[in-house]
Amino acid sequence: MIRPYVNEDAAALAGLLSTLGYPATRDDVVVRMTALSDSHHTLVAVAGEKVAGFIGIVSLPVYEHPDPIGYILALSVSPAYQGQGIGKALLRAAEDWFRREGVKDIRVSSGLQREEAHRFYEQSGYAKTGYRFRKSLAEEF
Repeated sequence: MIRPYVNEDAAALAGLLSTLGYPATRDDVVVRMTALSDSHHTLVAVAGEKVAGFIGIVSLPVYEHPDPIGYILALSVSPAYQGQGIGKALLRAAEDWFRREGVKDIRVSSGLQREEAHRFYEQSGYAKTGYRFRKSLAEEF
C-alpha cells in the first residue's frame, strides 16, 4: 500500500535515510519534514504494518519551461523489502502525483556509486542526461 507520509512514520524514515548514507534520528526527520514547503510531497510504502520504503518529491516552477518540473529528491526501500516491486510502486505513485500536478518532465539525481539505482531508473524509462555538480559551503559556517 502506498500512502502519504504521517508524523508517526518519522522513525521509519530515519532508518531509511540512514540506509542511504544520511544518518538521521526520528527527531531529525520531524524537524526536516516540518521545514519542507507545501510543494514537497512524501509517499510511504507500507508492507503489513511496517514502512518498507519512501519517496520524496517536489514540483517546482522553473525559469526555462512554462510547466513545472518534477524532482525525485529521495527514494529508499528497506533492504528487507528490496526486490519485491516496492521501489517501482513508489515510482509509479510519484509519477501519478506529478501528472495530477501538471508535470511533464521529471528529474532525479543519483550518486555515482549507486549503480544499482542507475539501472533501476533506466529500466523505469529514465535517461541519463548530463552531469551533476556539487560545492560544499560547510567550511564557511
